[in-house]
Amino acid sequence: MAGENAFDKKLGAETHMDKVEGLLEHLNLPPKAIDFIRNNQRLIQVGIAIIVIAVVFWSLYGSYREKIREEASSALSLALRSDQEGKPKALRAVADEYAGTSSAIWARVELAHIDMKNGMFNDASKKYQEVLADTKAANPIYPLVIFSLAQSIEKEQRYQEAINQYELLKSIKGFELIAYTSTARIEEAQGNMEKAIAIYNNFLLQIGDDPSFSQAKEEINAKIARLSAQK
Repeated sequence: MAGENAFDKKLGAETHMDKVEGLLEHLNLPPKAIDFIRNNQRLIQVGIAIIVIAVVFWSLYGSYREKIREEASSALSLALRSDQEGKPKALRAVADEYAGTSSAIWARVELAHIDMKNGMFNDASKKYQEVLADTKAANPIYPLVIFSLAQSIEKEQRYQEAINQYELLKSIKGFELIAYTSTARIEEAQGNMEKAIAIYNNFLLQIGDDPSFSQAKEEINAKIARLSAQK
């Protein structure tokens, strides 16, 4: 039997590994890198699979969260349009079913607003405090809830606690005027005219010549003149 000629040997089908090795060599990777990939092929495949699964999962989760946000927004809109008798129940449903969404937070705030409207100031302040505990300072609703909490506490004539809340607003852009005037109003209500005047003057010092506060300056100066006349 004649010996098999090496030049007559049939080539077998190219394997997956052959393709990988050919690609690695084509990319001109360093020999050490090629050896590492060859020796850890299984580990690398598992790692790639995990990354692909994570990307797909995150994409699906993002779509799910977006769907929940849209449903929550729609539910809140319907709840706000409910009649006065059914509104609290509808808002509580939104807060419970869509907890963690911005719509749920707004629903809880609206429930506190309803308590305020009905003169239930203590219940309202508790609800506002609970919302604050679950809301980050960067959230646009945060200063609004602080202001509402301060008002509810002020209504109960817990003046120092209310002042503490208004003090928090002084450093938040857009709420400076509300914070100073509210604090001064509380001092005035307690007959502390000198303190009220001092608070108004501090506000004027803070805003300086800022043209955006030109109208506010006129109002504050009028309040200072009125209080000075009462001393």
